[in-house]
Amino acid sequence: MSARYSAAIIGGGDIGHAHAEGYAAHPDVELRAIIDPVEAARRQFQREYGIPEAYASVEEFLATGRPDLVSVCTWHPLHAPLTIAAAGAGARAVICEKPMATSMGEVDAMIAACEGSGTTLLVSHQRRFTPGWERARELVAAGVIGEVLTVEARGVQGLLNVGTHLIDGLLFISGEPAARWVLAAVERETERFERDTPIEDRCMLLAELDGGAQLLVQQDLPSARGMASPVGAGMALRFTGSDGMLEASEFFVRVFSADSGGWRLDLSLEQVDTIGGRANGRQVEELVAWLEGGPEHRCSARRARQTTEIMMAAYESARRHRVVPLPLQETGYPLAAMIAEGGLPPTVPGAYDIRAFLHRDGIDEERYAQLRATGMGHHEIMAALAGVPGRRG
Repeated sequence: MSARYSAAIIGGGDIGHAHAEGYAAHPDVELRAIIDPVEAARRQFQREYGIPEAYASVEEFLATGRPDLVSVCTWHPLHAPLTIAAAGAGARAVICEKPMATSMGEVDAMIAACEGSGTTLLVSHQRRFTPGWERARELVAAGVIGEVLTVEARGVQGLLNVGTHLIDGLLFISGEPAARWVLAAVERETERFERDTPIEDRCMLLAELDGGAQLLVQQDLPSARGMASPVGAGMALRFTGSDGMLEASEFFVRVFSADSGGWRLDLSLEQVDTIGGRANGRQVEELVAWLEGGPEHRCSARRARQTTEIMMAAYESARRHRVVPLPLQETGYPLAAMIAEGGLPPTVPGAYDIRAFLHRDGIDEERYAQLRATGMGHHEIMAALAGVPGRRG
């Protein structure tokens, strides 16, 4: 039986491979096109995933007709314009990579464009499909730790990069409460960028959620103890309630309560690929179900909007030196505005991008092919060729 949906991926990098794996897992989806300005990337996707069509530009691709499913897997500055372009071309659905955008003005423009064209919009917070997060959400909803009082997480590599997953996970497991206000502090002593976007060196944000629980995220802060997973991997999230505590990563859940007799490992799993594999496959599966009349997708733009708003409110709080109530009134990127206003003068000169090694232009393609043939992932290969640690995110 032929596939009912055709899919296209814009961006043939690390995240593009993850989306390709997700589409390949669904019997009713055929991956038909890859769009990337780098010829070697286009050829690789066609070869590895059997993709019949390849385009060097989005304009060339969209001129060929109305697409079904479009994944926007580019760096952050292109998320909004490419999502809006795909919606304008009549795409049935767009899966945009995280972060959704770098301003609430962009976020709302994306939502408006998709609503106007009847396009379903998702943001790829695919960790919502990992077993640890799903089980933790069930336990919190069942009242295992009583009333939720605080939710917290620590992360690295920038608020927009990993922090978006941390905030999204805290909200998802807590039952999607709305945020009331945000108070935050930001440090930027270096000219740090992430995927062509200025980011902070360190930050900490506190938000109050409906019901009174408080959300705390520490990003890139030094810690002697941290919140490492007891099984040694994944993003560890902590929930403190009136009757106990719960810690979760994508791979495990453990509970401490009056009835548990200490920490009880409720769920310990084999590691799953949180960027590709089953998580992205289930994301596509739930999208197809939603398109065919099922319930709202757990990664819908409506849900992702709140995660982005909390991050933008954190930057605005640091910029204004005060508590920022929600909804946020600022429509631009507050961190960029603060930098432009001289509010974060760097003490260490020299701009750098923590994801610069992912640029494919000028790499040794022969060596890349050799490493790929050994089974190495794209991200790890690019890191190895650049001589940098290959942490994903």
